[in-house]
Amino acid sequence: MSPRNYSETSAYRVLVEHSPRHSDELYMTMCGIEQCRADKERESRVRDGFHLHAILSGCGRLETAKGSASLREGQLFLIKPGEKITYYPDPQNPWAYCWMSFGGARAGALMWEAGFVEGVYHLESHVDVSKFYQLCNAALDTPQLTEAASIRRLGLTLQYIATAIESSERAHSNRSRRGHRPLYNKQDYIRYAIDFFDHNYSNIALTDVSNYLGINYNYFSSIFKQSQGISPNEYLLRVRMRQASQMLVNLTMDVQTIANYVGYADSLTFSKAFKRFFSVSPKFYREMPPEERPVFDTVIQNRRNDRQE
Repeated sequence: MSPRNYSETSAYRVLVEHSPRHSDELYMTMCGIEQCRADKERESRVRDGFHLHAILSGCGRLETAKGSASLREGQLFLIKPGEKITYYPDPQNPWAYCWMSFGGARAGALMWEAGFVEGVYHLESHVDVSKFYQLCNAALDTPQLTEAASIRRLGLTLQYIATAIESSERAHSNRSRRGHRPLYNKQDYIRYAIDFFDHNYSNIALTDVSNYLGINYNYFSSIFKQSQGISPNEYLLRVRMRQASQMLVNLTMDVQTIANYVGYADSLTFSKAFKRFFSVSPKFYREMPPEERPVFDTVIQNRRNDRQE
């Protein structure tokens, strides 16, 4: 006998989440898979929560306050809370879709990250829609009214949403490579890049930063230099040299250990970079009286002046 929250026919499977919420941040309310009949009545009502659909086959139509659109296999559409949205299958080639419904304090922001910004209700999926089907199907295969099953369904909901966000990230990464406007503005990328540099300087390549941001490296390098006046490579060098100078003064670690900590495989390469930056070797820097040591901010200003000459 099926649980009370689950029902199934040959063309329709649905599960309604009755278990207590584990978090007010995000919670699942329903999921389902449907092969619509050609004569299926129009869905047209205001709903609570978000309902994210992935079209698995066929065609249909979506009508919103912003207009109407014909949709097809390989696209996503979102029913947003508090808005009257109508959708129905094409009578000649009725669609099949899966969906997950969810709410919570973070739901709207996550859908924004997935590309469903103000006025956007449908998008191309840049991941295979079968991934959405598999996640939805896995949730439907876990209908038990138990704590463990409820947590598993929430996890699958998070994966479903993450797949939509991944689709959006792929789309905007492709557009940035073709010269289109990326998902985030330039200052967002710079802020995230600086944070990434500051926390991962010990073991990164420059391309790791652009990969983290999901944008082309040449584009990243260009906007970083426009914003900061220096290249990403120079910024990473400064972060490493600042950290190394502080460690030389405040800790008793040997130079090799400090070199490894700030991202250099050997002390010789590190010492050469340090001397080019501070004009003294790491050993001599450590032994200098405090009042005679090169001041980091002064070194930065001198490097800035050298570039301007």
